[in-house]
Amino acid sequence: MSTPTPPPARTDARVLYLTRAGCHLCEVALPRVQQEARRAGTTVEVRDIDAEGELTADWNDHVPVVVVDGAVHARYEVDAAALRAALAPRPFWRRWLGR
Repeated sequence: MSTPTPPPARTDARVLYLTRAGCHLCEVALPRVQQEARRAGTTVEVRDIDAEGELTADWNDHVPVVVVDGAVHARYEVDAAALRAALAPRPFWRRWLGR
């Protein structure tokens, strides 16, 4: 069973980054995520899971988590090339079908 992904608070954010203070993996991955998002011309919404009880319960052992367009893209480590591919523009018909 997969954990539900919280929706981004801002509708223009294609990338949601779940983190927590003191997380070394989070500190390493965030600059990479921000760089790829800038390259794609989009924003990154950063949310601290410890600030929201529901997020802590759902994602406590999984940070950092990168969510792209509502789907979990990565946990723990971020591969820049894979993230770049996920952020690449999709054809209209794929966006329309949700693929």
